[in-house]
Amino acid sequence: MSAVVPLLFSCGKRIGQPADSVDRETMYQVATLQSLMVGNYDGFIQMDDLCQHGDIGIGTFSRANGEMIVLDGHVYQALWDGSVKEVEESETTPFANVTFFDCDIVADIQPVKTLSDLTSQLDSLVLFHGRNFIYALRMEVKADSATVRSELPQEKPYRPLAETLPAKQREFTYNNIGGTVVALYFPSFFSGQNATGWHFHFLSDDKSKGGHLLKLSMSTPVQASFDITSHFGLYLPEETSFCQRDLSDNMTGEIKKVEK
Repeated sequence: MSAVVPLLFSCGKRIGQPADSVDRETMYQVATLQSLMVGNYDGFIQMDDLCQHGDIGIGTFSRANGEMIVLDGHVYQALWDGSVKEVEESETTPFANVTFFDCDIVADIQPVKTLSDLTSQLDSLVLFHGRNFIYALRMEVKADSATVRSELPQEKPYRPLAETLPAKQREFTYNNIGGTVVALYFPSFFSGQNATGWHFHFLSDDKSKGGHLLKLSMSTPVQASFDITSHFGLYLPEETSFCQRDLSDNMTGEIKKVEK
């Protein structure tokens, strides 16, 4: 793991490079969260291209249609009706993050009653190992209770996500459910480009339930595996709707609204 975090900016056309040329210590990002927040929902990177750059990650799909969970190289779409499906290679995304998972740390996680309890334990690990790196986490859990959300696809003309998500999202609570938590941590200096701190998605063991994780309770300790990532690659769309959009406003407050 390098101690330097270079920001590798490129345009979307170059994302389809051979997988064997990809640095496994790079977190690849499609567009910016700020661009998604203001309504750039049209996908521009296909799943077969995305998976050349990572086998674990999170994101969304074209038209912000559901939540993305990438696990073991498979891409799952948690839909607004609570169902989950594995997507076709031709499906596209307007925003996603993936990396190749190489375990750097294994840590014991104590029982939690809330997602905030889990976040506190994870934050302590980040402070110990380095708060200015990017982290990918996978954690197999047996949850007493897990609440997830997903959302209906957006319709044109697109409106900012914070305005439409409250009406579009659907929440589902599952009791006594096993599954995998896939999460990413971004340092504070990524504000605007991504949600800083921890962002959690969940996929059930049978791959039938999942989404953006809102609540979690588990009464037994588990082990969590972490990949510390020291490089970052950002791929930007070439569409006029992105290139000519003013993204200078601070979106921190709006991002926090949709993360809850």
